[in-house]
Amino acid sequence: MIGDQTLILTPTARLARAEKQRQALARQSAGEQAWRSPEVLAFPSWIGRLRDDWFLTAEAPRVPISASQALVLWQSVIDRDVFIGEPRVAEMVAASWRLVHEYCIDEPSDWPDLMLSEDSRHFRDWAGRFSELCKQRGLIDEWRFAGRLPDLIKTGEIGLPAAIRLSGFELAMTPLQRAILQAAEAAGVHIESAPSREDAGSLETVIAHAEEVDELVDAARWARGLLEEKPDQIIAVVVPGLRDRLGTVERVFRRVFDPPGFALDAGHEEPWHISLGPTLARWPLVADALSLLRIDPHRISQPQVAALLRSPFLSGWEAESRARAGALSAVIRYRPYWLHAGQLAWQIGESGAKELSGRLAEWELLRREHRDTALPSQWVVRFQKELEAMGFGRGRGLDSREFQVLQRFHDLLEDFSALDLVIERPISRAEAVRRLNERAATAAFRERNPGAPIEILGVEEALGSRFDAMRVTSLDHQTWPSPTRRDPFIPASLQADAPAASAESALERARGELDGLARTAPIVTGSFSRGSDDEQRHLTPLLSDCPVEEAAPNETAERAEIETLPEDTLAPEHPGGEVRGGTSVLQRQSDCPFRAFAERRLGAGDLTPPRPGLDARDRGSLVHKALEHFWSDLDGLDALESLGESALAERIAAARDAALKEFARRNPLALTKAGLAIEAQCLERALSRWLAIERERAPFSVTARETKVELAFDRLHLTGKIDRVDELEGGGSVVIDYKTGASGKNGWAPEAPLADVQLPAYATSLQPRPVAIAFARLRPDNMGFDGLAEVDAGIDGVQVIGEIKGRSKFGEIESWRSLVDEWRRHLNGLAADFLAGRSQVEPRDNQVCKYCHLHALCRINERVILPEADDE
Repeated sequence: MIGDQTLILTPTARLARAEKQRQALARQSAGEQAWRSPEVLAFPSWIGRLRDDWFLTAEAPRVPISASQALVLWQSVIDRDVFIGEPRVAEMVAASWRLVHEYCIDEPSDWPDLMLSEDSRHFRDWAGRFSELCKQRGLIDEWRFAGRLPDLIKTGEIGLPAAIRLSGFELAMTPLQRAILQAAEAAGVHIESAPSREDAGSLETVIAHAEEVDELVDAARWARGLLEEKPDQIIAVVVPGLRDRLGTVERVFRRVFDPPGFALDAGHEEPWHISLGPTLARWPLVADALSLLRIDPHRISQPQVAALLRSPFLSGWEAESRARAGALSAVIRYRPYWLHAGQLAWQIGESGAKELSGRLAEWELLRREHRDTALPSQWVVRFQKELEAMGFGRGRGLDSREFQVLQRFHDLLEDFSALDLVIERPISRAEAVRRLNERAATAAFRERNPGAPIEILGVEEALGSRFDAMRVTSLDHQTWPSPTRRDPFIPASLQADAPAASAESALERARGELDGLARTAPIVTGSFSRGSDDEQRHLTPLLSDCPVEEAAPNETAERAEIETLPEDTLAPEHPGGEVRGGTSVLQRQSDCPFRAFAERRLGAGDLTPPRPGLDARDRGSLVHKALEHFWSDLDGLDALESLGESALAERIAAARDAALKEFARRNPLALTKAGLAIEAQCLERALSRWLAIERERAPFSVTARETKVELAFDRLHLTGKIDRVDELEGGGSVVIDYKTGASGKNGWAPEAPLADVQLPAYATSLQPRPVAIAFARLRPDNMGFDGLAEVDAGIDGVQVIGEIKGRSKFGEIESWRSLVDEWRRHLNGLAADFLAGRSQVEPRDNQVCKYCHLHALCRINERVILPEADDE
């Protein structure tokens, strides 16, 4: 048994936890019911404890700082040069500083100029500034202290245990670790190594696979087979480079252990556990908290609204989840890209999520108070108040994993508040949030193993552990030994002893890792994948004596029977009468019958969020409003021509300003002042060009603007809105529709289904019947009229039926009346199909549905007919 004064040291915190559990199980197996637990620490934790003890007892000590605090200081000295605002450079420099001390490399200030590269010179300068800054402020970082530790032990300034037992040190210790232990032994500490495992095995067989995924699948099946055979085993699967393969590993193991449900339920407890995890910022709970802290109440984007309303971690989620989904739908449909908190709170309240609406109002008041700069600890207090105001963490119940994530997030906030020691000036909210995000994006997190019998680990996590069986993957020549990786900031001659700094050291480390892995379990198997033809891999030469077995082909899953649904191309019949949506109801039925049924009968809708700035619909609305204002008290061509150049310019400017003012009132955050100025210039140019075209027309008078019209087709009653109706001098009217997007009269061709229904629907419904319909195209690249008429309307681009020659779709139509009658017949047919719930029409030649992008229109309960093989 280990004495009470003995300290057990392990290389990693994970091994420290495992050693504590092993010691407890050994005492329990010996029949003891109560005992004094031996102290077990990871080597870095022991150094941290010695540093804290020294700070409390030493005369005039420097204040110790953590790794995150030291990183801020490194950033401050590096920012004087060219790497301003790049945290990765500071992280690389901090790693080099650690390497200098771990391998007892000479102080950078002592490096001779002849051996230095440009990067090494930079590092030497930064290290000097960092050391001077720490000295000025009375600080000492963990690696500067660790480098001094052997001397402090020799002088008796450090308290030490009576005995130290080393457990799990499979790889050679660093020079600094050896120096510390030698100093402790010289000071009278008894140091011993834990006995080797008696039942350790050896790697005897390696299985070769074709692909990496096949190798992982086989490892998962191997582990599952052992577990089913003997459930009380502890099994390990070692995956080199695990951090970069987390997603693939998790998908493979979930698929192997639960084939029917691996993609449906990720919440149940798995019989396997992965030792490494994604960064803290990628866990949903932390991601939602950081998203909330980034929100500006005066300018909230649609993605931020979506994250807020979809978060299950906010108070009231279980009662209001449906109402919040409705609020999100309303915001996407009716609100612009940018909103302010007042608009959002009102919309949420209107949708029935009263609690969230009230909390959002309370949060907005808090945010107004948190505008000034503050120290990191003060920002943490503010952040906690804001999250509390939104009820963060009190939504749906948290599982064990989420509780650990929440605790780790609180630890992150506490660590951030400690930056007061190294950030001596107050910082803005933007900087505080940025620094917090950077820390969350670099801090990896994985919940502790709840007792899963299968552990998936990286190489370093597996070394020194004890298992009943182990599978080591990726035993190929590219992984063992690993490629050499020299530190770019340290001269090559000074880092020769560092791992992977040279081919010799990489080879020595690879041998040590393989030998250490073989000692972790009595049963050790291996595998590797041969890769592709472009990059073939073979077994590492370090295992050239091991026989290689070719993997058996993977078993294919049995084909499941597919349920055959009965033919059902008709939905329940619509009773008819008034239907909202205007001519878009018939347009949807023409474009895609299923879309018409889904949108108009089921109430489904497109929830694609709007984009920043103005989209095509917004610009079209601006043109409509501007032209409506322009013609508000002008009765036609005579009035237009009577305007002088300056009067016309003033009227155009007034129409432009009125349209933009109304848009800005409805969407106050959509455009900046500069954006409004650009849009004003574009709108004015478009109006000027368009009115020049209007002046070339034959005499006309404007008789209606933005006029509603009642439409009836079959038993379907709709309400449309006509942009403009002009009366011609010789009699008869022209229906005009403003278009800023793609448009053309070919969509009016009388063939099933009618491609463009709006103007034909107006032409068949107005009384007296108009003699012409036309698109007023206001596109910068294609500006002019495009339409059809019964008689010459005096409009360039409007063709007369009966006089159209060539291969036009209207060349064989005899008269305007027959065309209008054909339109009526097709529109009645679309209305009848909609009322009958018909979801199938015959596709036209080369027709591509604009929604599903296939050469056939959608059909309910039937397979979609795919295009030819050469089509995308």
